Amino acid sequence: MQGNRYPQISINSGYDFSKSESPTGFNTQFRARGFSYGLTASINIFNGFLQRQNERNAKINISSAELQVNQTKQNLSAQLTTAYQDYATFLELAKLEKGNVDIANQNLDITLEKYRLGNITPLELREAQKNAIDANNRYLEIKYQGKLAEIYLKQVSGTLNLQ
Repeated sequence: MQGNRYPQISINSGYDFSKSESPTGFNTQFRARGFSYGLTASINIFNGFLQRQNERNAKINISSAELQVNQTKQNLSAQLTTAYQDYATFLELAKLEKGNVDIANQNLDITLEKYRLGNITPLELREAQKNAIDANNRYLEIKYQGKLAEIYLKQVSGTLNLQ
């Protein structure tokens, strides 16, 4: 913005060609050809203190842009941190739910054996089967949510490949 304080120099050049003919007169034909060039320098002496105001405005705009860049960096960092924490949480939940699935399947095996021996009612067998199915569904849902969290983490970090 301080460039307006210094002289401005411009260069110009051209080539002229003209021809005129007159049937009467002293000079019946006239031809002119030539190359012209020039150098112009100008300086602004006073512009009503606009230069100083423009420089201040430019400095404020630069500071504002730097603040916006810093805010964007902080927002991205916060999104990355949150996305990673969500992903890590879903991984831990998947481990827990896998353990629940294993326990529910063991419980179902024990219940089936007790049912074959006649020690429990069909309602108790049905309840064990329902618990195993519910545990499996929770595990699959957590795995799905974990995959979504992984995709979001890759998207925010810029490492998502869509090939």
